[in-house]
Amino acid sequence: EAVIFSYWLTVLQLLKLGIAWEAIQEFSESEIQMIIGVQSAIDQKQQDDEARSMAQNSGNSMMNAMR
Repeated sequence: EAVIFSYWLTVLQLLKLGIAWEAIQEFSESEIQMIIGVQSAIDQKQQDDEARSMAQNSGNSMMNAMR
């Protein structure tokens, strides 16, 4: 049951990325792992960039308030 859940979770992730069902069916397990790994890295970079931007904006707001 856990394997089936994991399979469909992975399929849904790939579909959300815009990958066609037909293509997903043709991918090897290693190709799927690479796609998900690259997407995870992209997501993490975006989160890091947003956190850095928010911290910088917060710091700027504090500096402006002190003036």
